[in-house]
Parts: sequence; structure tokens; C-alpha cells
Amino acid sequence: MPQCFSNLPCPALPQLARRELDSHKGSYGNAVLIGGMRGMAGAISLAGMAAVRAGAGLVRLAVPDCSLDTVAAFSPCYMTLPQPHDCCGRISELSEVLLATLTHASCVAIGPGLGRSTELQHLIRQILDAVPCPVVIDADGLNNVADGKIDLPRRGGLVLTPHPGEWTRLSSIPALARQEQIDTSAQFALEHRATIVLKGHSTFVTDGMTGAFVQTGTPAMATGGSGDVLTGVIAALICQGLAPRDAAHLAVHIHGLAGQIAQRDQASHVVLPTELISYLPHALRDAIENSVPRSDSK
Repeated sequence: MPQCFSNLPCPALPQLARRELDSHKGSYGNAVLIGGMRGMAGAISLAGMAAVRAGAGLVRLAVPDCSLDTVAAFSPCYMTLPQPHDCCGRISELSEVLLATLTHASCVAIGPGLGRSTELQHLIRQILDAVPCPVVIDADGLNNVADGKIDLPRRGGLVLTPHPGEWTRLSSIPALARQEQIDTSAQFALEHRATIVLKGHSTFVTDGMTGAFVQTGTPAMATGGSGDVLTGVIAALICQGLAPRDAAHLAVHIHGLAGQIAQRDQASHVVLPTELISYLPHALRDAIENSVPRSDSK
């Protein structure tokens, strides 16, 4: 039976440092996002646009060659890396170009629009073995972990962002058993030195030693693509120097707040993922207006 983690201490909301006057794109990290099979190019594109808007210095999207033109057309603000693909338009192997790129990454995110296959399970294992930087696993990245029964590393720096159905596939705990899912996610995080973002009403963010129930957000965000935006924001905050747990906590807060502001301004019962991205600066303003430059931080 899982240990009860209901009384974990809740840390203060992390802050994002103001930007130095002499900073440049290299000061704010290199994000590499992997996904975007044919037919799901929008997912990785949303994650990439969110990473750019949330402040990552450089953003590269590794996508199947057959999806590259579609992904590139969404935004000129990120770069694209074409990858070999199978007959279904899924990335089929870890290319030498991508492997070389990963060695210079500040954060890697894998999953939005990735698809599911045994080849992708092998690719995820290779990436986890190859990169020393934090790795965010979302969406089909999590499904491939479950399908392949991948033994995740315990080196720290791992961020998993499951919705209740994805956590069911990873833990066998039913999606409606919210408290048990919370407890098992905290136990998993503690054992794997990882951060878990268990999505839902009052999303739970935990590293097993702390736990935060984030109260921002709105049912207007309940549409496909919102989670891809969150993945991009988490990666961007890690690139800007926040620890994975802090980045996840602040990203969930910002993501939900952007949705609330967008719903209020547009008087709409649905907030599109592209609109979430547009409102990220409004939410980020609250995260930095009381912070200090990095050189003054302790």
C-alpha cells in the first residue's frame, strides 16, 4: 500500500529572476523538444511556441521529416531538426544529429504528438541514458514508458506530467481514485528523485518531499493542446535556471493563470491553446515583478 502523503509541506511559489541588461539568448538555455508525428504536428508546435514565449533562449523541435514543413510553418521563432521516420510518420530512431544536439541541451522534453511504437520506447531509453540535463516526459512519452515498462533513472532531474489516465497506465491506480493517485505519485517521485505533475482540478506538484496543490486554472482550458503548452513552459523555466521541481510548480501556476486571464478578457467558455500562449506574458509578469536579477540572488 502507498504511504499517505497528504501532509507534505507546501513550498512558496518560486520566482523567476529578472533578466540581466547584458544577457543574450545563450543566457537562457537551449530547449530540445521531441515529438510531432504525422497528423499530430500541432502538439509539438504548441509546446515549442510556449517554450519560446515563456523565455527559453533557443528552442529546437526534433520532428519526423514528413512533419517538418508543417511544424516550421507554425512559427519562425524555433528551429526544426528533421528525423528519420517510419511508415506511420513517427520518429524511428535516434539520429546522430539529434544525439549531438542533446549533448548541448539545457532541458529536453519528449512526448507531444510523439506517437507510440517499440522504436520510440527504445528511443526514450537511449535519450534517458544519453543526456545529463533535466528531461520532461509528457503525453505519448509517458504512454511509451508505460507500454515498454521502461525503468526510469533515479539520477534526479526528471519531470513527469501525467493526467489521471496516464498515471493509471503508469501506476495501475484508477483515474477516479484521486487521493491514491496523489499518494502514489509522491511515493514514486521520492523513490526516483523526480518531480510529478499530476494534472487535474487542483493539479498536484510533488518531488516526494514537498507537495503543492496549484489553484490556478479554469475549465475553459479543458481542450486538446493545453497540456502541450504546459510542457513547453516547464522546459523554458528549467532553461532559465529554475530547478525542475520549482520550474514545474511555477509553470503550472503560470499556465493556469494565463487561462484565467484569457477567459476573463475574452468572455469565452473555451480558451484555445494558442490563446494560452498569447496570455503567458500576462501571467509571467506576476512571477518576475518582485524578483531580483540573477547577480543579486543568493
